[in-house]
Amino acid sequence: MTRRNKSTIKAVVTALAMVLAFVMSSTAYASATLTKIRVGQTHDKTRVVFDIKHNHRFVISTLKNPSRIVVDFYKTKNKISFDRKSFQDPRLGRIRIKDQKQRVRIVLDLRNNFDYHYFTLGKNKQGAERVVVDVLKKSNSKHIVKKATPKKTIKVAKAKAPVKKVAHKVARNDIANEQNTRHVMNAGSPVFHPEKQDLVIAIDPGHGGKDTGAIGHNHLYEKNVVLKMAKKLKKYIDAQPGMRAVLTRDRDIFIPLHKRVRLAHKMNADIFISIHADSFPDRSARGGSVYVLSTKGASSVMARVLAKSENASLNDIKLKGRDSDVAFVLSDLTREANIRASRKLAKSVLHAMGRSVRLHKSSVQSADFAVLKSIDMPSMLIETAFVSNPTEARNLKSNRFQSKMAKSIAMGITRFVKQNAQEPRWGEKLYVHYRVQKGDTLSEIAANYKVSTHRLKKINHIKEADQLYVGKKLRIPVSENMIATL
Repeated sequence: MTRRNKSTIKAVVTALAMVLAFVMSSTAYASATLTKIRVGQTHDKTRVVFDIKHNHRFVISTLKNPSRIVVDFYKTKNKISFDRKSFQDPRLGRIRIKDQKQRVRIVLDLRNNFDYHYFTLGKNKQGAERVVVDVLKKSNSKHIVKKATPKKTIKVAKAKAPVKKVAHKVARNDIANEQNTRHVMNAGSPVFHPEKQDLVIAIDPGHGGKDTGAIGHNHLYEKNVVLKMAKKLKKYIDAQPGMRAVLTRDRDIFIPLHKRVRLAHKMNADIFISIHADSFPDRSARGGSVYVLSTKGASSVMARVLAKSENASLNDIKLKGRDSDVAFVLSDLTREANIRASRKLAKSVLHAMGRSVRLHKSSVQSADFAVLKSIDMPSMLIETAFVSNPTEARNLKSNRFQSKMAKSIAMGITRFVKQNAQEPRWGEKLYVHYRVQKGDTLSEIAANYKVSTHRLKKINHIKEADQLYVGKKLRIPVSENMIATL
């Protein structure tokens, strides 16, 4: 072999080595991809979940004045369709996304100086790992991280030594020119359950200020009569041991619907009640009704008309049309349970009302009331009477009728509380849905979700083995420990 041939071969080998090194480097450091951000809330926390493929490294920091949580994903491509999004949430006001040279930065703008903890989960069916950040009230404990559980295993990891493996190495000067606080986190996060001495009922007198509500017979304003009734209701509730009421407004002021919900959360409410006295084109319409949030449309023509009327003051608030990237993580679990609990509450109140005042409907109604949409607690809207009916307009102005109505509502609430307050989530069970995959067995699914095979079969009406097939959707009860790992 000539010297020239040797040189040529050497050059080719060198070039191939460089190409191979580049390919290996590119493979090893392939860009991560942020594919989804999901947001959900419960009474005591707001959960933000980031779905990310090929995650390299991320850093979580806090900033003050104003209070923010910053999540930096390094060597990451951003596939989120929005760059800022506002929320009707008591803790999280807005999410902002910044595409920067070496990272994607997500800023969680908080409404107050809240605490947080986080944990990570392994890949889901779409191949995305999940970083979960919980925003919650301040506590004396340090920020800690909950370790992710293996796929198909639903249990809370036990506390271990400080985590070193979690890929959150803090690069120097990662947050340039910003004062921030970084936190070292350990495995085994506690569940936060703030203790309260009294059960708090938020009473929301409808309308107010420039929003008069319905104007009825003899120019009777809905906003005025419901405020008086709400104050009487507060007195009756405050007289009950272990219970106290708070008002979203105690005078004639305008409060947007989304702020009413926020006020209820701020006052640590356990139950939400909106008081109204609407009108109807047919002046003969009479009696009180109780409504809960509908998931499948209004229960009657009357319900649709009233919901449209009550929602009219929403004006500049957009509740629909959220980006598909922003979804509720916990709401799928809690929404149905809250509506079931709300229906229990509404039945109890309607029963008590029926013993004292005239009813328009003897069963609980449902409609798409905007003020009930963001409530994560038992809630209802009460139409006490019709201001458009001459007889009822006179009743609504009388102290006797107002006291009778308020007392019956308080009795119904008290009965509901006595029967259900000792049970988690008012005795309502949460469920997740699981779609059967190839190779699944009922016993394996039951073991993964910490439920007995017998109970799983009973809930899903399965009697024979051949009733379990690929694609079948199973309803699985959720334990408190399982919720903590979702």
